[in-house]
Amino acid sequence: MSFAPTSQTYVLNQKLVSVGGDLWIDDATGNHAFLVDGKALALRRTLVLQDLNANPLYQINQSLAHLRKTFEIKQGDQIVATIQKALVSFFGDNFTITASNGDQLAVTGDWIAREFHVTRSGQDVILVSRKLVSLHGGYGIQIAPGFDIPLALAIVIALEQIELQEGHR
Repeated sequence: MSFAPTSQTYVLNQKLVSVGGDLWIDDATGNHAFLVDGKALALRRTLVLQDLNANPLYQINQSLAHLRKTFEIKQGDQIVATIQKALVSFFGDNFTITASNGDQLAVTGDWIAREFHVTRSGQDVILVSRKLVSLHGGYGIQIAPGFDIPLALAIVIALEQIELQEGHR
């Protein structure tokens, strides 16, 4: 499964959550496209997705105000998306992603193996796969035309954080 030729592909190194510092997200040609700035806080870790000029685009951090494991993606002080891990999941979606505009996104596939996709209204908007790149320890993120690229990357980064906390590494 892949998107139209106009889709954007990015490469994320899987060591994102295990390093204490910064990490570059590259475009499909190997050029730096975004920076993930790992800011350590006392109770939780905040990651800031930045553009090439170090302008903050989104903050990704765990919310401690929920019963279920929840990550928030913020733009400034505004929460733009909330990702919650399902309490029980036998088949299908393991997460609920709710955007501030009311959109519901679903994660299906094997997110631990980095072979999953995110859908909105039944349409794929993010495809994550090791098959998209040949980099060892990395995987490709393909984003549908018209979907907010930095937001898509922030969603995948939040899923990485959940995996780290779950001990699936």
